[in-house]
Amino acid sequence: MSTALIWAGTLVAAFATVRLLLTRDRFLRLHFVSAGSAVAAPLVTAGLALAPWSSWHDVAKVVLTGLLLLVTGPATVIATARASRRSSRG
Repeated sequence: MSTALIWAGTLVAAFATVRLLLTRDRFLRLHFVSAGSAVAAPLVTAGLALAPWSSWHDVAKVVLTGLLLLVTGPATVIATARASRRSSRG
């Protein structure tokens, strides 16, 4: 199960990265950045937390990092989009 979650998160991150590189519109690029923090990071975090080699302190560190990405990622994208919209207006 953990391997499937890690690979699913990796595939989402890879897809978002390729789309990010191929897209010119800055707001659409932000959309693909948020896919990494809102979808890929929790999948990889869950997979690593469920890995059989994980001890409790490894799981605590991975979950804390995953939660920070999950919480701060979309907020960072929103703040960047608002700043970008303001700068494009004038």
